[in-house]
Amino acid sequence: MDLGNYFTFEISKDLPVHRWFYYKEGYAPQIVNHFIAEFQPKQSIFDPFAGVGTTLLAGKAKGLKAIGIDVSPLAVFVSQVKCADYSTKDIQDAKEELKNAFQERKEPTYIWDFELFSPKKFFSKRAYNDICFLRERAEEIENEKVGALFLLALLSVLPQVGFFIKDGGVLREQKSKSAMPVKDAFKRKMKQIISDLESSPIHGQIPEVRLADARNFTDASAEIFITSPPYLNNIDYSKVYGLELSLFEMDKNASYRMRNQSVRSFITKEPQRSGYPEEVEELAARLPVAGEYFADMEKVLKNLYKISEHGGVFIVGNSVIREEHILVDEILAKIGERIGFECTIPLYMERTADVRPAKVKVRESAVVFKK
Repeated sequence: MDLGNYFTFEISKDLPVHRWFYYKEGYAPQIVNHFIAEFQPKQSIFDPFAGVGTTLLAGKAKGLKAIGIDVSPLAVFVSQVKCADYSTKDIQDAKEELKNAFQERKEPTYIWDFELFSPKKFFSKRAYNDICFLRERAEEIENEKVGALFLLALLSVLPQVGFFIKDGGVLREQKSKSAMPVKDAFKRKMKQIISDLESSPIHGQIPEVRLADARNFTDASAEIFITSPPYLNNIDYSKVYGLELSLFEMDKNASYRMRNQSVRSFITKEPQRSGYPEEVEELAARLPVAGEYFADMEKVLKNLYKISEHGGVFIVGNSVIREEHILVDEILAKIGERIGFECTIPLYMERTADVRPAKVKVRESAVVFKK
């Protein structure tokens, strides 16, 4: 089996619970299962970039205590909802709330806004009003777990009901796109969620998920870590998922706050140009964004050396920035070895980066850090 095929989220689109929120930058649980089998932890697993909870759910299914952190409030929420347990009463309440969701349709009082542009740019008037209505409706549901499921379903369907696509690191308007009615998309997602809870729940110890920055977080201990840090590229996740984040937080500036608290993995206008790891000093002189990225990742690896008992795994992608091919996996391995890990790159796959002036083959790899 080519494990490199599991470096993407595509397979998770068909997996119960994992599929509740599409996250292109994620990976499949088969990768987690592979490295759990290799490291054989008996009790605990940690993910410092939890995303939408793939490592946490896989750990839960294996009977491990799973702990995850993320700097994105949206990611923390999605992971918490996916990783929770739901009773028969919760499922029945969800069915009743879905049945009655649109029976008392009223004009919303909430005005949804986003720091970069008005969401009305990407949604029809009816869709925008339905989204605001459902956002308020989720807050009113007495059963908080059901309210959270409603909100997750709403956030999940935004790309399906709007006239936009997520194109690399930007949201791009696409008026020719066929957008589903909000009511239809929301009901379909909620029915999928309820079906998964009835037929394929993931049992185990409920993971702990916190809002925190991996660069300065040491308040945990675990046998191993399995994660995928932000890739070094020009993708600002606070913008790509900015609509969902602003709707979740009900705050137009939520993405701005997240951006200022994230690992410096994307090109910025004002790099700090100092404090770079010795492994990338020459590279950083040419590409300050690379220096900043590896400086942040050095902090993360130092913390993971303290937190983990046996080490762990990074799923990372190499980069091409301004025509320079950056071997991210090898550089992270060198930094890890200086910190005290033994590092190998046992799994990788090649993908094609479409960068001007030509397409370039780059690796996506699993970097293994062992103590």
